[in-house]
Amino acid sequence: MNFLSFQCQHQFSSGFEIDVAFKTEGLVTSLFGPSGSGKSTVLAMISGLLSPTFGKIRLGSKWLLDTDQRFCEPVENRRVGVVFQDQLLFPHMTVNVNLRFGQKNENIKKPFEFNRVVDVLELGSLLDRYPNNLSGGERQRVALGRALLSSPEILLMDEPMGALDDNLKLRVLAYLERVVNEWKIPTLFVSHGQAEVRRLADWLIVMKKGKVLSVGKPDQVLGSSTSLAWTNSVGPVNLLRIEIAYKRDDCWIGKIGVQELNLPPLKDLNLKPFYVRCLPSDLTLSVQDVQGLSTRNHLDGIVQELVELSDRVLVRVDVGQTLWAEVTPQAMRELKLYRGLSVTCLLKTRSLKILW
Repeated sequence: MNFLSFQCQHQFSSGFEIDVAFKTEGLVTSLFGPSGSGKSTVLAMISGLLSPTFGKIRLGSKWLLDTDQRFCEPVENRRVGVVFQDQLLFPHMTVNVNLRFGQKNENIKKPFEFNRVVDVLELGSLLDRYPNNLSGGERQRVALGRALLSSPEILLMDEPMGALDDNLKLRVLAYLERVVNEWKIPTLFVSHGQAEVRRLADWLIVMKKGKVLSVGKPDQVLGSSTSLAWTNSVGPVNLLRIEIAYKRDDCWIGKIGVQELNLPPLKDLNLKPFYVRCLPSDLTLSVQDVQGLSTRNHLDGIVQELVELSDRVLVRVDVGQTLWAEVTPQAMRELKLYRGLSVTCLLKTRSLKILW
């Protein structure tokens, strides 16, 4: 796998300064943080659209930039596929022509197969249409297909779902998962959505004001009290993966390890795996299982971490997957919560949102 090593410094005329160094450790890495933190600038440096004052960028064994050696690989030789938020498709070209524009480099020894890209992204019915006749999600799939057909050694995506509504965002996210599973391309994507990061990324780099704030696995980084994820937000977002679901009497049931989760009604059991989302504030913790409640879901788990903030405590619980619960400091003291404590997570079914 071609891991990315990045170390660059640059100062803009506005006074904003980038001083960033990191190495990717997974197949899919997310740059996470607020607008203006320099995430898109990092992508521009990797793609060659921006030359930093100082920089060393290496993809696997291939150097893309080394200012000490006065070496800068030309953009057209970098084998970098880029997908922008606004797609940048050619409006006067059909989808077919837009896609084939990505195949312009004839020197690639093992190019991606056109028909396979079309099949994976389900673009066959769109080939004769023009971008202005496509939905936002369809345009993003075409942009992704065009990037893939350049046969990239790394895929860069700048807020690929930022302009989409929730339903389209979930559909595009599913296609991104297909691409990662099919071609195993090292991918770096910019996002400020926790659900996207937790679902797609296996490595996370949090940026703030042109610097790296923290690096690591998403659950670890987003679970840090110093992480940017805690500011100006409700805290972490719970995203549970459901591999098996079935109907019992009139109830829909999903499996989380050996435990069962009562689900809202499902439209199609053939679409698996899928995810359910809930907020930490949706959960209630108990140090013993409580019977006789209307709350249907009682998930047993072990407290893994306590993150104490000024007005609340976020509790990470292992129920077979990670669940975050939010309690008050008083509740933490009364329940005598500590790492390793067995607890029950109470969760109302209506608090769950199905994500296909």
